[in-house]
Amino acid sequence: MTALALQRTDVDGAVVVRPTGLLDLTTYRDMRDGLLKCVADEPTAVIVRLDDDFRCATPAFMSVFATVWLRVSEWPGVPIMLVGESPRHREVLAGGGAGRLVPRFTALDDALDAIRRPPERRRDEMQLPKALVSGLLARHFVREMCERWFVDHLVDNAVTVATELVENAVRHGRSAPLLRLELRERRLTIAVRDDSPDPPEEPKGETLRPDGRGITIVSSLSRVWGCSPWPRGGKIVWAVIDD
Repeated sequence: MTALALQRTDVDGAVVVRPTGLLDLTTYRDMRDGLLKCVADEPTAVIVRLDDDFRCATPAFMSVFATVWLRVSEWPGVPIMLVGESPRHREVLAGGGAGRLVPRFTALDDALDAIRRPPERRRDEMQLPKALVSGLLARHFVREMCERWFVDHLVDNAVTVATELVENAVRHGRSAPLLRLELRERRLTIAVRDDSPDPPEEPKGETLRPDGRGITIVSSLSRVWGCSPWPRGGKIVWAVIDD
């Protein structure tokens, strides 16, 4: 048994993945990319079941689960969970590595129970036109949501970040942007999807434009920001703002 395969099942909005085969240097990327594809659909969680049909060349390769967890922890914020269904896998997870970062369970039902009690999470989105008026519409939308969600203290930074991301999508992405706001554990995520696959750049020593203040402002006002490819084409540029 050397080939690696991922068997996917949808359970109550979560994706349950059962890998079979061998995880080693030649299949590490297959595991990573396969899990990221599952995350792209934004399920309530991705739960990985590890049983006797899954083998790992060395415990070091279990880091693939921590790698995926780190990639998606801020955006799109889909929880990654591990279920060690065999004594051998439970021992490896308890020994550290991925088990220190990624929540681990001994039974699938326990993992499903955990995601049925998610933290408070609010989300809303607005489709904007392919026009510079999108910046103005975005500012009104962000102010309204911050007031509704009682995070008025974040509104100034949120408005600035949203305006920059939306106007970048119109100017450079040549797209009608989709603006999404999400509040999770007092962190506000601002995400803008456009049709261009080209990621934004943060040039060194950027000169501030009269019509915008550059992605450097997004970086300075955000806890973290990033760019993720959209499975159906284009990209999502996101930023997280907190206290």
